[in-house]
Amino acid sequence: MENTTRLLQRHDNVLAVSHVLLAEADDAALSALPARSLTLSSDDSSLPGRQPHWLPVLPGKTDLLVVVLPKSRERLRLILASLAGQIKQPTPIWLVGPATGGIKGGATDLTDYADAVTLEDSARHCKLYSGRLRPAPFSLAQHSRHWQHDGIQVVSYPGVFSHGRLDDGSALLLESLATLSLSGSVLDIGCGAGILSAVLSRAGLQVTAVDVSATAVAATTATLQANQLAARVQCSDLYSAVSGRFDLIVSNPPFHDGLQRTTAISERLIREAPHYLRDNGRLLLVANQGLPYGDWLKQAFRQVEVLAENRRFRVWQGRR
Repeated sequence: MENTTRLLQRHDNVLAVSHVLLAEADDAALSALPARSLTLSSDDSSLPGRQPHWLPVLPGKTDLLVVVLPKSRERLRLILASLAGQIKQPTPIWLVGPATGGIKGGATDLTDYADAVTLEDSARHCKLYSGRLRPAPFSLAQHSRHWQHDGIQVVSYPGVFSHGRLDDGSALLLESLATLSLSGSVLDIGCGAGILSAVLSRAGLQVTAVDVSATAVAATTATLQANQLAARVQCSDLYSAVSGRFDLIVSNPPFHDGLQRTTAISERLIREAPHYLRDNGRLLLVANQGLPYGDWLKQAFRQVEVLAENRRFRVWQGRR
C-alpha cells in the first residue's frame, strides 16, 4: 500500500460521507477507501476498477475531488483544468503526494485553480492539501503539444513519455527502421505519442499499437488521425491484451515504473516476445547503453545483433 493511501485513510470520517472522484489513482488499495461512492480515474490502464477514460469523468453526485500527485506538473495542471471544466460550482478538492515528490510545487499549481488552499495533514512522508476548485472552461488544445518528424504530425499530452518532443532513443530506432525492408504486421509496444506507429503505418504495415498508459493510447490515436493513417490502438500492459502473431515487434521500452528504476518490464517484453512473433519474425528495441538486454535477447532468440548504436543508446534485433 502506498503511503499516500495510508495518509488518506486517516481522513476516513470525511471520505465516508462523501461522493468521491479520485484522480490519478496509483494504488489498487485506493479502491478500499470508505466513501458513500468512490470513482477511480487513472492513467494506468492496468489498475482494477478504474474509469475507462484517459481523463477523469465527473459523476453527477461528486462532492469531493481527490487528486494523487502525478509525476509531472504539466500533468497535474491538465487534471485540475479538466476537473474545473466539469463542475458548476466550487467543489472541495484534496491534493496528496510524497513530501519529496514535488507536492509543494503541486500545491502552488493548485492555487491557480482553487481557493483557500491549505496544508490539511502531513504523515508518512506525505502531505495533504485542501482547497475549493473553481469552475472554469476547459480546452484540451491548451495542454497538448504538437511536433513534426519527417512529415508526420505528432500529438502529445502531459503524461506521455517524452512529452512534446522526439526522444533520442526513438530517433535512433527510427533511423534503423528506415534501413530495413519491412512488410506485414507490426506490434508497437509502449506506443507513447505514436511516432513509431505512424511511420510504420505510412510505410504500409498493419500496425497494432499498445501502451499501459491510457493517455498514450489517446495521443497515438490523435497522431494517427492527424495524419490520416490507420492502426489498431488499445490499452495493454505489455502483451496482456494482445493476441495473434506478428512479423515485427518494435519498442522503446521504459526502465522506470513510476519513480523507481527497473529493467523488469523490458525483461518480460523480451522473454515473451517469441510467443507473439511468426517464424523468422523480429523484435527491434532501443535501450540505454549498459543495460543487460543482450543477455536476455540471446536467451530468447536464435539470432541477435546490434543494428545501430551511439554513446547513449543501442538498437537490438532479435530474430525468432
